[in-house]
Amino acid sequence: MRTIFLDLLACPICHGDLVLSDGAPEDDGHVMVGELRCGGCGQIFPIRGGIPRLLPDPTQRSAQRDETAHRFGYEWNEFSDFDLAEEVASMATWFQPRALEDLAGRTVLDAGCGMGRHAVLAVKHGASRVVGVDLGTAVEASFANTRHLPEVCIVQGDIYHPPLARGAFDAAYSLGVLHHLPDPARGFRALAPALADDGWFQLWLYGREGNGWILYAANPVRRITARLPLGLLKLLCVALTIPVVLAARLAHAVPAVGKRMPYGAYLAWLGPFGFRKVHAIVFDHALAPVAHYMSRADVEAMVADAGWRIAAIEHSRGMSWGVDARPDSARPASATDVTASVGGRA
Repeated sequence: MRTIFLDLLACPICHGDLVLSDGAPEDDGHVMVGELRCGGCGQIFPIRGGIPRLLPDPTQRSAQRDETAHRFGYEWNEFSDFDLAEEVASMATWFQPRALEDLAGRTVLDAGCGMGRHAVLAVKHGASRVVGVDLGTAVEASFANTRHLPEVCIVQGDIYHPPLARGAFDAAYSLGVLHHLPDPARGFRALAPALADDGWFQLWLYGREGNGWILYAANPVRRITARLPLGLLKLLCVALTIPVVLAARLAHAVPAVGKRMPYGAYLAWLGPFGFRKVHAIVFDHALAPVAHYMSRADVEAMVADAGWRIAAIEHSRGMSWGVDARPDSARPASATDVTASVGGRA
């Protein structure tokens, strides 16, 4: 990590300020090995491999959350390479109803940063500083992909106990992450205080509307695939990817046919992508122990529960929700209040 990001971080336990108590920057500005000390509670957090490990006590997490982090960590380290043009196309879709250009000049939170592709694109679109947070070993791939960018800091942290300074960020996004938490609303409530009063939060979430086939046919299969050894599942997903790629290329090349196909709009969107990216998407859908398909009412309730409002919402390709959320006057008074309200282990 670079010390210029310390003003954006905070103790995940008491939200106190953090100071570098051990370690020194290397030639590229990163402190690769060291310690951060909380000025409030005195807790010490290690820096290993250039990444601050700002995690609360592991007893605050459930076995289900640890397994989710483990499986996604495996995915993002296995699929850590990416094609920039493909990822611009993906993120631009997931970022609606906002535009990637809205990131220009802003201090940005990437909540659930995976292997760092979105942080790279945020900088490419003008973000001044980006903090990426993830719970599992995905942070290793994310740091490797962003180490060369002085605008990016990767942190190992827990969305339920975010190690983020209150009001420090102008903007945030969480793309395909909150719906994999046991309680998505708890995750949003915990993250919201990190945004400034005039900030905004772009969310992308699985939708319930338009996903009947997944809800009633694919989800029972996912309950099995989410328990398979990851190496075996990755191999099996190669076979599953072949018909998806063929259908996607047909839907993209012949729009009239695509319109008649189940999930035709989604398949047409997948059509230009290479086999490896589609393989990663299929694998991503198959490995998750938790996946909530949220109705519009669920999304509205989640945002309102944090004292926020929805400025705009889009039913993307008829199967997912893109949400532009903004703080409201009813937002919680302090990060401490939010922590107290969510409580418990999950």
